[in-house]
Amino acid sequence: MKKAKTKTGSRKKKPAPKTKENRTPILKDRLEAEFAHAMKSAKSYVEDPERLRALFQEAAKEAASLPREPFKETWPYFQTMLRLIRAYYQGNYRDVAESTLVVIIAAIIYVVNPLDLIPDAIPALGFLDDATVLALAVRRTRQTLDDFMTWETAAS
Repeated sequence: MKKAKTKTGSRKKKPAPKTKENRTPILKDRLEAEFAHAMKSAKSYVEDPERLRALFQEAAKEAASLPREPFKETWPYFQTMLRLIRAYYQGNYRDVAESTLVVIIAAIIYVVNPLDLIPDAIPALGFLDDATVLALAVRRTRQTLDDFMTWETAAS
């Protein structure tokens, strides 16, 4: 004989506490929106060597004071992005698609901006979003950056 199941009052499930997994899509969306804004801004730099030169100088100065730890394996590519921008505005290297150049410039703009998604002044966290954007840009432009480094070596 089966036992009848007894109903125990209607219990409402409590909403799951906000976890890191629940917040991740929101942070990702915000980061993508910030980067999209940097992409729009970057387009105006491509045809303006003086503006590109000023960005390079600001970024090179900023790079000197950045902590290396958050950037880990992307640091050499960040340095390569800076050299590519310099070679481009000087007219020495033009073998780069405009869309790729825009991604590189946007990443540099994002890194230089101290008031991005996570303000750089926040200890231990301030550069994580910058490192994430840089990693995204490297993934999108790695072949171009590698080609540029080959060109640099051959030109030396």
